[in-house]
Amino acid sequence: MFSFSKCFQGTTDEDIPLKAAHLRSTKTGLERSLASKAGKKSAGGKELKGPSFVSKPEIVLFKDFDVGKTYKKKVVLTNVSHATNYCRLLGVSQNLMDFIAVSFEPPGPMSAGMACELKAVFKPVLNENLEGEVQFQSATGPFSVIIKCTRKKCEMVVDRSLIDFGTHVVGQTISRVITLTNRGALGTRYALAALSTNCLQLHHLSKNSSSVQASPTKGCKSNRPKQRHISLFLPVHEGEVGPFATVKLPIVFTPTIPGETKLDIQITFSQSDCEMVRTRGVAESVPVWVTKPSMDLRICMYDRLYQDSIEVQTSTALKVTFEVCKELKNHMKILPKTGFIQAKSSFHAQLKFLPRRSLPVDAKSLFDQDTGVLEVPLFIQVADQVRPVPFTVHAVVTTSDLEFDRAEVDFGHCSVFESVRTSIRLTNYSLLPQDFGFVGIPKFINVQPNDGFGTLLPLQTLEIDLIFSASKAGEYNFKLNCKSGINRDFMLSCRAIGVRPLLELSGSVVQFGGTAVGDNSTAVLYVLNSHTSCNEYTHAVPREGKGPIPPVGPRLFAFATPENSEITVTPATGRVMPGQRCLVQVTFSPSLSDDDIRAEAVRLVCHSEELRVQEFQKANAEASCSTEPKTVATKNMIIMFFVSASSNEYAAGKASLLRSFKERYSRYVIPCFVSNGDITQPESEDPYNTLYLELHCPAVRPALVVISDSGETTFYLLGFAAPGQKVLKKVTIQNISSECVKLKSSVLDLYGPFSVLNAMREVRPGDTHTLRLAFVPALAKKMLEVSCSNMALEFTLCGEGLAPLVTCSLEGGVMNFGYVLEKESATQVFTLQNSSPLPVQFSVLLDSLCPSKHSDNRLLPAFLSAHSIPHTTLGTQNYSGQSVFTVSPIGGIIGPGKSQDITVTFQPDHESLHYRDILRVQLMNKVRMTC
Repeated sequence: MFSFSKCFQGTTDEDIPLKAAHLRSTKTGLERSLASKAGKKSAGGKELKGPSFVSKPEIVLFKDFDVGKTYKKKVVLTNVSHATNYCRLLGVSQNLMDFIAVSFEPPGPMSAGMACELKAVFKPVLNENLEGEVQFQSATGPFSVIIKCTRKKCEMVVDRSLIDFGTHVVGQTISRVITLTNRGALGTRYALAALSTNCLQLHHLSKNSSSVQASPTKGCKSNRPKQRHISLFLPVHEGEVGPFATVKLPIVFTPTIPGETKLDIQITFSQSDCEMVRTRGVAESVPVWVTKPSMDLRICMYDRLYQDSIEVQTSTALKVTFEVCKELKNHMKILPKTGFIQAKSSFHAQLKFLPRRSLPVDAKSLFDQDTGVLEVPLFIQVADQVRPVPFTVHAVVTTSDLEFDRAEVDFGHCSVFESVRTSIRLTNYSLLPQDFGFVGIPKFINVQPNDGFGTLLPLQTLEIDLIFSASKAGEYNFKLNCKSGINRDFMLSCRAIGVRPLLELSGSVVQFGGTAVGDNSTAVLYVLNSHTSCNEYTHAVPREGKGPIPPVGPRLFAFATPENSEITVTPATGRVMPGQRCLVQVTFSPSLSDDDIRAEAVRLVCHSEELRVQEFQKANAEASCSTEPKTVATKNMIIMFFVSASSNEYAAGKASLLRSFKERYSRYVIPCFVSNGDITQPESEDPYNTLYLELHCPAVRPALVVISDSGETTFYLLGFAAPGQKVLKKVTIQNISSECVKLKSSVLDLYGPFSVLNAMREVRPGDTHTLRLAFVPALAKKMLEVSCSNMALEFTLCGEGLAPLVTCSLEGGVMNFGYVLEKESATQVFTLQNSSPLPVQFSVLLDSLCPSKHSDNRLLPAFLSAHSIPHTTLGTQNYSGQSVFTVSPIGGIIGPGKSQDITVTFQPDHESLHYRDILRVQLMNKVRMTC
């Protein structure tokens, strides 16, 4: 091999640009001589076919280049001709001039089989594929070396185009792998997309995988179906393949329903064409199933056993095993655990559920402690089957506790004649109704309602009354047992102190009958002092618990009635000696409240005003006319808040309430305080020795009401009358009940001042009856009772007889007119003064006008008589027959404290010295004064 340095000592081709070297190349003499021989390729009489030089490598390949980097290749040229030859560099292809530089030193003549080297330098500027050649000239003709420059590319290969999963049971999971191989130097992204399919089961991609997909290239289209059931599962559907790398993609087949599944998977590459992979699989039904895949045990209580049957059916003969999760090993069992089932038959297992109190701790992930919901997944393991058969047990677990609102009940001190009641609250914390009952209770305890038995609804709280009645004085400590319907016991501790008071009541409860408003009912009872000996072995003695026995002696008592109540106790206080008793009367007098009567009166007035306004508005259509009555009505309503008890409005309100009265029930408990000793011993009252009188007072609507005198039953208008005068009074009563009532009255004193003038009769509903009452003057006050079968209406009759006290202003009893001309007149006036508290009826009489007096006119006058007593002899009279003296007025009534002037006129018609007459003033039909 020749040395390039020996043959050429000048500038090499590496130092000359290719274009310039190609243009400046010249032929030497030797070259011309060789060229003359190159007309024909022959050597040793053999003709040469093909190029005389071959390159190694045959093609200079710059593969997978990067722009900006420099790549070098060494090429060996070998003379394959059969003679001496030479080679000379002509240049490179036009499209490679800017990227390829060739370094070559011409070796000169080369014998056959000799070789020389050249260096090709490639510096890419553009990321494009290039292809050209380096041209040489030899003695036998031109030849070239091919140069190829290829950029990086991706070449993806999928190992299979069809995946067949075969036939499997529903629920099993089968996995197959798709291998993606990149044979190129350029990495690429890939994306898997499911195309439309004609399978019975639809599919979807993994929820855990990314939803970003590479855009399909080269016209690849993706058409995804609607997602319903999971059939084929692609764990990864998007990723990247590096240069010369391999990626394996698992395809999971999990059938959920029987049938054939087909799916076309399109693999899209960002640097390559799309690939298509077809998949198919067949699913068969599970040979074992549970008839009730979801078992509901409903609501269960702790520590109670609940059972249900599990029915398993199969299409083939096999072995099954029941599995319970470890969290419920202590609470749930399935018996038997293992069973063998024949083909097309069923198997029954027993589920036993006994929830313990530790369930919230043991099964924290399966049990919701707030709601009590328990959801237990159970499995049936089938032989030779990968997937177990699942089923679920649901239950709501609740407590069975009943709870009292307190741990202990203290009744305190309780008299042996009384009962102490206290209320407790019993709560059912269960979600199920529970029966309960107080059992084994002592005789001195009463539990209500329903004698301590009942049913509590879920989460219900019931108020229960415990009534303690001490049988004797002493200390009591006991427990009440409340037993639930599932035989659980709940205990309640109780304690009390029994007290025997110093005094006793003959009856501690008084039940009044229905008493009408305005009537009264009376009950009689006794206060007893039975403490006559301190020997506790012969009889019961008063004491507090186990305290000392008080000494024998008199005791004081006092009833404390409520203020403004309808109850009256007579006597309210008293003193009882040992072994004696004191009679006490209790009176119930129902009445209407004064405030209620006034409110009803205001309501009636307002209602009447509204009716008047409506009538006024109808009569006057203009709006201006309707404003005045409203103002008047408003003023009247304000004024009526000050209704007086003597007004007609007050009486109307009372009558309205009586007619609309509804039955009312009142209960009073009146304490009777008892002293520890006599009055001479200043000791305080003992609160534990207090007696209590319970009164039940029903009030009903009256059958009879008074409709006259504004409903008053006390008649003072009979009041004052002169002796011998009879005063009459009419009282009207009405039957407001729905039944006929027969009236009767109490018997009045036959010789008393009051009397009833008419008889009683039967009164129909809504009818009235008028009583005629008479009063003959006398100072008296009587009670008249008008009664029927339902009630008694009591009237108070008051009257007083007084003598009229009237004085005359005329002194001496003589009225002297003196001398008066005939046919003239003279007048004198005297005054009558009424100082009595009652009106006085008077009349003025002249003897000259009384026929009986004319028989005495022949008697001597008084001044001629020897006696000092005036005579009734009349004097001279007028010839005309008219009376000489006239009086005005001749009668009337003088009111209490009033006065009356009497005018007397003297008018003679002839001359006489003996005109005379007697004037008499008659009071209450009796002559009281004369002049």
